Amino acid sequence: MPVETEPSLFRPQRWDSPFDSKLSTATIAHVLAGETNEASDEAVAKIRENLTRVRSTPVFEKVDPERFPNHLPLDGILLNDCRLLTLPKDGIIVREGDYGNSAFVILSGTARLVLDNLPKNLLGRNQHEKRGPMAMIRQALHRADIPERRVHHTRRFEDDTSRDVGASVLLQDAPRVLNGLKTLDIQAGEMFGEIAALGRSPRTATILAAEEGTEILEIRWQGLRDLMNFAPDFKEYVEDRFRRFGLSSLLTSLDFIKRLSEEDISELVAGTRFERHGRFDWYGSYQKILSATDASEKLRNEPMILRESEYINGLMIVRGGFVRVSRKHHKGETTISYLGKGQIYGLGELYHNHKNLGDILPAQHTLRAIGYVDLLMIPTSLVEKLIIPQLTPDEIAMLAKLPEEETKKPARVNFLPDKARDRLGPGIMEFLMDKRTINGSAAMLIDLDRCTRCDDCVRACSSTHEGNPRFIRYGDTENNIQVTQACLHCHDPICMIPCPTGAIHREDSGEVVINDSTCIGCSACADNCPYDNIQMVDIRDKNGLPQFPTQTDVKGVTSDLTSAGVVKRATKCDLCHDQLAGPACVRACPHDALQRFDMQNINSLAKWLSR
Repeated sequence: MPVETEPSLFRPQRWDSPFDSKLSTATIAHVLAGETNEASDEAVAKIRENLTRVRSTPVFEKVDPERFPNHLPLDGILLNDCRLLTLPKDGIIVREGDYGNSAFVILSGTARLVLDNLPKNLLGRNQHEKRGPMAMIRQALHRADIPERRVHHTRRFEDDTSRDVGASVLLQDAPRVLNGLKTLDIQAGEMFGEIAALGRSPRTATILAAEEGTEILEIRWQGLRDLMNFAPDFKEYVEDRFRRFGLSSLLTSLDFIKRLSEEDISELVAGTRFERHGRFDWYGSYQKILSATDASEKLRNEPMILRESEYINGLMIVRGGFVRVSRKHHKGETTISYLGKGQIYGLGELYHNHKNLGDILPAQHTLRAIGYVDLLMIPTSLVEKLIIPQLTPDEIAMLAKLPEEETKKPARVNFLPDKARDRLGPGIMEFLMDKRTINGSAAMLIDLDRCTRCDDCVRACSSTHEGNPRFIRYGDTENNIQVTQACLHCHDPICMIPCPTGAIHREDSGEVVINDSTCIGCSACADNCPYDNIQMVDIRDKNGLPQFPTQTDVKGVTSDLTSAGVVKRATKCDLCHDQLAGPACVRACPHDALQRFDMQNINSLAKWLSR
């Protein structure tokens, strides 16, 4: 009996799936080539008209097309990595707390930014469809006998209307809901959302259309990245917008700044400097660190921010990334802690120096960038003028201890609570720093003293993913605590940076997942993952036969490209985001030996380790 076969998968390239699903690659090609397509003259003319409108907005009017390489022309980015959306009045564009993958430019109409928090039940959040009880039972009973079996995919990520802003959720009874709340209108020609998209971080506010038929250009992450790389004017525009609209909210997240008057906060915003240390795509530098043979060489490969005993010339606030905080110890250094987004360094020293003019206290620690760090620097003069006079007695009492009792200890206001640090111990701290595990929002840790190696966790993962486990029960170990080789769902997922199609992305609920339909098998995400937690797998059909890419000639005849090799897809832990009960690996462990941790919540980890 002949074996039944399926159509082979086509291996797409980056722009084979334009962000706007209503645009075809053929039509875009005609526009870029300046050709006329008789079958769609009207459509091509409309696209060219829209392209002219976009290029004339304040966001793009100074962007020089000549700065872009031939393989990534400016118009190609605007056509392939952008889409036009028309929204109804009170349609929600972005929601506070959602993770951002796109930036937006208003072409016509007005958007309204809600500065106060809205009740979550009014935001109509899209929930990823969870499997019901019957589906979970069928899944548990089913045992796939063919690894990585796929059907021929036709649905694209961009066609998923549940994620399409064009199918906008309305804020019901908006006039009543917004009554009394602080709002800010964003006018035509302005951009928003770029801060969350570039930082791969949650949205900080809800924005909705203020007029019927508001037109918006949405720019996906890949296009935004290329615009930042090749257009200095665009990059300067983005930084200026952050100073005007994002900097104030980040500064006022700190209690001692929140108390200041609006006038004083405005002065801080105007005087704050931006600093960057390390590489945005820091994978290469991380690999260099890993290859180092000793601890001092590893530290030398981390970009220096501030050296112990140097003069501190301002208050540092981490805008993004992670900072290693260390101190001299014998002939080397020991890691004290790390700083993440929103944390500060230097206030204790600046307070002491302000109160003791003849006794200057230098930096008590060395600060280094772990990969890439965005810093805000508030000059000493502004700290002394605006911040120090507003400190509370409790804050002053804590800072005043620095020269008296803690000259050689970390300033408690900046670092881990004593109990958490004592529970973890210096060995674990160094381990988490060196392996960059601190980047994880859902790092899988196994207590090897409790683990019996039964592999129930692996079997549960395999059962949940049609016979294909998404992690390996293996990993680096310190003090019998293993960081298992499973996706960390990083706070700063640099695997997303090189993905040409946006197939690897962050769900609204925070999980970093891969859309199989738009993954082109380029392995860029796998190559860029610092933790080797993304695997490339050969795709097979329902009969277990390998699938090869196809090619269609001018006569419409499709043939397999066997010589190009089997079609591959990237695969990794998806945190069981479609399961009602959460990660199957955690639920399956009978000995409480396995747990997922947000490494920003270091207290939770310390408590688990000392249970």
